[in-house]
Amino acid sequence: MSNRPTANSLKNQSTTFIVAGLLLMTGVTMAGVLAAGDIGIGSLVAFLPVLVGLIALVISNPHFGLLFYLHYSFFFIGLNRYIIGVPLGLSIDAVLFLTTLSMLFRLNKDNIGRLNNGFFLVSFIWLLYTIGEAFNPEADNFKSWIYAVRAVSFYAIQTIPLTLLLFNKKEHLNQFIKIVITWGVISAIWGWKQINIGLDPYENAWLEAGGKITHVLDGQLRAFSFYSDAGQFGVTMAYIAFIALIMAFGPYKRKTKFWYAMAFIVCFLGMSTSGSRGPIFVIFFGLVAYLLMIRKFKVLVPGILMILLTFAFLKFTFIGNTNYQVYRIRTALDPKEASLLVRLNNQEKIKEYLEARPFGSGIGTTDSWALRFYPESYLNKLPTDSWFVKIWVENGIIGLTFYALGLAFVIVMGVVKIRRIENADSKQKMLALFGGFMGIVVASFGNPVFGQAPLGALMYISMAMLTTADSYDEKIPKPIPIK
Repeated sequence: MSNRPTANSLKNQSTTFIVAGLLLMTGVTMAGVLAAGDIGIGSLVAFLPVLVGLIALVISNPHFGLLFYLHYSFFFIGLNRYIIGVPLGLSIDAVLFLTTLSMLFRLNKDNIGRLNNGFFLVSFIWLLYTIGEAFNPEADNFKSWIYAVRAVSFYAIQTIPLTLLLFNKKEHLNQFIKIVITWGVISAIWGWKQINIGLDPYENAWLEAGGKITHVLDGQLRAFSFYSDAGQFGVTMAYIAFIALIMAFGPYKRKTKFWYAMAFIVCFLGMSTSGSRGPIFVIFFGLVAYLLMIRKFKVLVPGILMILLTFAFLKFTFIGNTNYQVYRIRTALDPKEASLLVRLNNQEKIKEYLEARPFGSGIGTTDSWALRFYPESYLNKLPTDSWFVKIWVENGIIGLTFYALGLAFVIVMGVVKIRRIENADSKQKMLALFGGFMGIVVASFGNPVFGQAPLGALMYISMAMLTTADSYDEKIPKPIPIK
């Protein structure tokens, strides 16, 4: 019998060698820094074993890398308030790159067929378009493009194929729903704490450094939890509250329905503490999408009526205006609201600016990146205030059209695939993701939330799942007829 090592044993030996090497490097680095007497850096280096452990996990199984990316997306921005001067955002790039690299070495004839997916092709073409924007004559700062393109296409082109390859079973769908709801509840509790108990010194320092301008209005604090800002927090809470609500409607035992309903209430209250107005549209339009998808007349009619009654309550009454959160939500329905008029005026100016620029101004030329890399730019006076306006300005009408077609592709495929699902549990979970996705698309017309953490990760993963929704089905075998 041959003693030649098998491919699997060679792979295991290689993984062991890499992990052992990383551990050795960690030990040598820690010993050197501590010997030098720099306790501050030494304390930081003490976290290296955790980093090495993560690298080892991702190398051994890229599934852990995708899971870490999902979890980490919820809180890494909040960590920046406690760990000053460390570019934690770039750690997202490192995790995704390492996970993608680990997965590339595991591609074979058995799994590569999962990438035969229209959405993956669309995302790849979009990547090529955004790479072309690096040569846009309107933008001459390559560093700005590098920073900005990550959220526009680079994260997507990694997350989508990783989801198709690694989150391809019913158990992964269950896991995704649990992770999202769990982090939603934790986020909402932290936001409640900020309003009712108070901020910690690091959060106060963040407010004093400039956050107070948008997060303390009329003396009222807007909760931001451990997210980038109150707007992102509010929309994410609305998204997770909607998913929990739809799950509470599902074909489950009363105990399970109860816990989903509790998660909905907690996340909805978290949404209200944000003082944001856009989140209400996530739930409204998510419910409309859900009701249209289930196609049950006895549920559809009461559901639409309830939505209309809620809309009428907010639009045509002043009940509850003494509550600041209710008042803020109600202003979202006022067409004469001051900030809305300013946004519409800015969009008219942007339209004029883009008339001779079909490919836009270039990626990285708007909002915070413009302030940093193009301080004299005309666009610095015109904040986009919307994810789709941002795509439009930076990529032009051609880029915006292609981007919208990509979203339309997900919607159509989601409808087609979900209708094929037979298992009630799988269908309910996919309906929750579909309605949540539709709600975020609508909310992104008023806020630049789509490409920000954690919603960026949630959207790319759920969109990939929606385009392969029927693969998460657990078909119930038909009984064999008795002859």
